[in-house]
Amino acid sequence: MMFKGKFVFPVFVFLILTAFASVSAAKTIYVPDDYEKIQWVVNHASAGDTIIVRDETYYESITVSKQLTIKSENGTANCIVNGTGSDVFTLEADGIRVEGLTITGGRRGIYIFFQTITR
Repeated sequence: MMFKGKFVFPVFVFLILTAFASVSAAKTIYVPDDYEKIQWVVNHASAGDTIIVRDETYYESITVSKQLTIKSENGTANCIVNGTGSDVFTLEADGIRVEGLTITGGRRGIYIFFQTITR
């Protein structure tokens, strides 16, 4: 019984430190530096990450289904997303931010998808 109290504290500290180590910090990811396409970054990013899109014209349609911030590096003048599908951006989650991009092409620029949950 003498060693019981001395063993519990280190195990408790280990569990707390392990919990903090498993929480990842939000990252900033650059297109095209880290990934060539915006959709590829979106697919590999974690909720809370920020995606910085460098000046260029990107020919793609993007579906976002997690909380991300997608923004241009220098504003709308030189950062263009030209959609290749019916929607340039399809947003399927809460808390998505799209900032400073010129959105063109496609049938709709930004389509916000939502589901009604019945109970």
